[in-house]
Amino acid sequence: METGIESAIATTIPNHRYFLQEKGQMRSIRTLPVIRSLSILAATAALVVTAFQGIGAGQTPGGVERANPIGSATSAARPPISTGQQPGNYALQTLWSNHIWQCIPASELKGLSPDAVSTAYVANNWQPIFINSRFELASKARTLLARLRLMDKDGIDPAPFEFDRLAEIIQKLDGCRSALRAVDPNFDAGRAQSFFEGRPPVESPGGAQYAAGPSLSQAKDIGTISKEYRRCFRAASEADVRLTTDYFLFIKQMDPYSPREEGLKALFGTAPISQYFTELEPKGFGYEALRAAYQRYRELAARSGQIYVSLPAKIRPGYCGKDIRRLQERLEQEGFYSGDATAIYDKATQRAVEQFQAAHMLRPDGAIGRKTLAWLNMAFKQKAALIAYSLQAVRNSPSRQFNRFIRVNIPQFMLDYYNNGQLEKSDKVVVGRAKGKKITRHGRIVGQNQTPTMVSQIDQIIFNPRWYVDGRIRLELNHAAKSNPEWFEEHGYVKMESKYGFGEHRLFQKSGPKNALGRVKFDFPNPYTVYLHDTPEKALFARSRRDFSHGCIRVDNALELAQAILDDDGNPYGQKIDWILKGTKPAYVKLTKPVPISVEYIPVVTRSNGQIVFAGDPYGVVSESSQIAQKW
Repeated sequence: METGIESAIATTIPNHRYFLQEKGQMRSIRTLPVIRSLSILAATAALVVTAFQGIGAGQTPGGVERANPIGSATSAARPPISTGQQPGNYALQTLWSNHIWQCIPASELKGLSPDAVSTAYVANNWQPIFINSRFELASKARTLLARLRLMDKDGIDPAPFEFDRLAEIIQKLDGCRSALRAVDPNFDAGRAQSFFEGRPPVESPGGAQYAAGPSLSQAKDIGTISKEYRRCFRAASEADVRLTTDYFLFIKQMDPYSPREEGLKALFGTAPISQYFTELEPKGFGYEALRAAYQRYRELAARSGQIYVSLPAKIRPGYCGKDIRRLQERLEQEGFYSGDATAIYDKATQRAVEQFQAAHMLRPDGAIGRKTLAWLNMAFKQKAALIAYSLQAVRNSPSRQFNRFIRVNIPQFMLDYYNNGQLEKSDKVVVGRAKGKKITRHGRIVGQNQTPTMVSQIDQIIFNPRWYVDGRIRLELNHAAKSNPEWFEEHGYVKMESKYGFGEHRLFQKSGPKNALGRVKFDFPNPYTVYLHDTPEKALFARSRRDFSHGCIRVDNALELAQAILDDDGNPYGQKIDWILKGTKPAYVKLTKPVPISVEYIPVVTRSNGQIVFAGDPYGVVSESSQIAQKW
């Protein structure tokens, strides 16, 4: 008696004898140990799929009925073989499965866990997903190709999709189908087995499927027809595997957090996959506005004649000259100025400059300084690359997984708190300095003070925190206290018994108004010893660029954020904050429901009105070598 595993293997793994019979026509003959390993792998996947409910519609794309719909309790059972002259389901399934199996790269069949493509074919009984029984692209294949053609609007790198290769495969399939039509006008995958067995299928007089063309029993050589069918099966299987691969690549690019099961449901369910593609797109975060801006800046970059501006050191209202004319023309290119280029720095021009500055996170004062000039003279291609990077960053945002979360965007110097999927609170933040000593972190050279991107969860809020001073910061404090022996005591620092590696006593700073952490600290586990905290240095939040810390994130209205989190947590300490802050003793408040926090790097963002804002690239993350815009 077959065990459950053996039954699954018998059902889901292609007929190995057929593999060995196809000597010269298969890519390579796999050794028995490899076949056995892969068989167990696919069988395991089949058992997993058995528990996956509601995935299939009970039909293969070619219209051949399955013995059981995918997801039913008996979906691992072997399909029955029909006994008539028409080839049975099992024979047709074997034909497809043998060829599809050979077309899947061996690298994707290694390991203990099946990849998405293999899982999809196991779920579909190793039958084609995007090709029908006439060896044509099914409707879902055309839908997929139409969406892939729009990928450039999302700034997605096209290289992994191998579009040139896909075009060659589809062209090859068209040629194979034409050759098969010439020898069998009524060709269909279901007829192939009869020719492979050395006999033509019985024609159905008057039947719609077999009405056209001369009698096959008289007209064509069976060996020639068999050869053309084999070519079509191979070409169709190759196209189907490439399309299935691109399908899952697209899902990963659009939403890396989408469960694999959802992609399988979309493939084999009743709803059109176009609906699923729409659901994959990020909701919120201004994604649509970013996509529109990306197209606009790509078009600007494609045109010749970007205007570059050079201006005197100081521009006052009423100043006139050809430099102002070029400034007006430059502002008009991005839609900030309209009207005639008067060559006069009048109120309309000043308003346009202020709007430009606000759209680039500069102080909107109308004064054209070094930073404003730098943005005015940034190439449109580089701006398009910043937007492309931002589109990808939004798609990959870990916050897409949560309904309640905090998201910190480093280039924007902002923190957003979402509850039930709605923005509840926004705050200015100070992040780590871009300048400073360089170190290697995860294979990248970065500034040692730069705030790292990460995802974690805030599990504890500390009121009246102590600050335990890091060793490298202690050395900086030594420099600050060099001329005042009482400096440490005056600022509330206490020596500890333990020592730093360089021999000096460790320090902590007592709670109080001078404490560098302010009145509240938000703890979340991470390998960088980074956290959110309050600060007594409130003046820094008035700056447009706010990278001043050693890596931690200072929050403008930190106590208000703590209040909102505790209220949403239903935590009784939310009613005791004022009472706690009257003292100086640290109070550790554990959250009932930890709040996910995602620290991200998105150089271009959108305001609530849809306006694009270039926050910039303070850490130089978007380098020339990674500009996606250059790949299209």
